[in-house]
Amino acid sequence: MRTETDKAQLYDRQLRLWQKDGQAALERARVVVLGSSTLASESLKNLVLPGIGEFIVVDDALVSEADVRTNFFVRASDVGESRAQSIVRNLCEMNPDVHGQAVVKAPADFADLSNVSLVIACAQPDKTVRALGERCWSANIPMITASNAGFIAEIRSAVREHTIVESHGKVWPDLRVMAPFAELRAYADSFDLGALDSTDLAH
Repeated sequence: MRTETDKAQLYDRQLRLWQKDGQAALERARVVVLGSSTLASESLKNLVLPGIGEFIVVDDALVSEADVRTNFFVRASDVGESRAQSIVRNLCEMNPDVHGQAVVKAPADFADLSNVSLVIACAQPDKTVRALGERCWSANIPMITASNAGFIAEIRSAVREHTIVESHGKVWPDLRVMAPFAELRAYADSFDLGALDSTDLAH
C-alpha cells in the first residue's frame, strides 16, 4: 500500500486538477463494467491508471484468437480462458492500489448494484441496456453505455443529477491584460503575426 507521499508523487498531475478531495472520491469509487471487449478494457485502463478504488468486470465470454490481436489486456496464453478474468488480472498489474474482480456470468444476468458508484455497459444489446438503465435510474446510479465499430463510436449517459461544488482555496491572479497601456499595445502591434513561420509563431 502506498503512503500519502508516494501517492502525491504518483498522481501529481491529476491532483493539480481535482486536488485531494477529487482523488479521494476516485479511490472510493466502485465501478461495474458489463462486457470485457477491447472497448471495456481501454475504458477501464483510463480508470485504473489514475487510481480508481475498485472495478468489477461482468462477462461470460472466453478469450479468442481475435481478442489476442485486438486487446492489449489479454495474452496468447489466455485463449480459451475467461476474458473477464484475463483483463482484470492484466489491468491490476498496472496499478497495485486498485482492486479488480471478475464475475463470470452473462451481463444480462448481473443483478448486484449494491455500493456501486457507476455502471458502464460496453457493446451490450439494447434489451440489456434498457433493463439495466431502468434499475440504475431507480437506484440513482449513473450509467454510461458505449459501443464502437472501427473509428465510429457512440457514448450515452443516464444520470439524474451530478453536482460538484469544489471551491479551491487559492485564487490565482488574472493575467489577462484587458486595457493595455499605450506602449504595450504599440509593442504588440509591431509584430506581423501573418508573416511569422510556425516556429516563431509558437514561441
